[in-house]
Amino acid sequence: MEEHQYILRALEIISEMADRVANGEEVDDRDVDCILQFLQAFGDDHHQEKEEAIFFPALLKASNAEEHECLCQITFEHNQQRSLLEGIEDALRSRKGKDFVYYARRLAELVRAHIQTEDDEVFKRADTLLSVEEDERVSKELAAYDSPQRADRLTALLKRLVTLEMKYGIRSGTAIEKPHHV
Repeated sequence: MEEHQYILRALEIISEMADRVANGEEVDDRDVDCILQFLQAFGDDHHQEKEEAIFFPALLKASNAEEHECLCQITFEHNQQRSLLEGIEDALRSRKGKDFVYYARRLAELVRAHIQTEDDEVFKRADTLLSVEEDERVSKELAAYDSPQRADRLTALLKRLVTLEMKYGIRSGTAIEKPHHV
């Protein structure tokens, strides 16, 4: 859930960028590229990959049909997010401002709702579905996933997030600690 806060911060930045473009203002392509890199490297390659490789399989194994359906929906949403990131990237490369605004706003809307569902439903279901032993095993695997090299790379990404927050007036640039696990 801690990682969700970083992703939500990135969504604030891309939403601000979309608002500026919608209002006819220029946004530095390098900034858009930077936030896309963050969302792909941190949001997808790190966070969602960890969920899909470790957390969700454990939940699926312990779930009934209702939980299974919810987890399938969550995974489907991960794929939608990847498609929207591709749309943003294509809009950036093709210089289509309206497409950028559409994809960025849609991504922000989808991911915010997705995170809310994970926080309110999936993680709470995990508490009831996983045995103490299984929960400990999953926690260990998640911690092992966060190797020192990966943590250093993520810390660099998070520092860039703070820089963009300051540039786009989102926050005062809250300090970043090395990320923990989901």
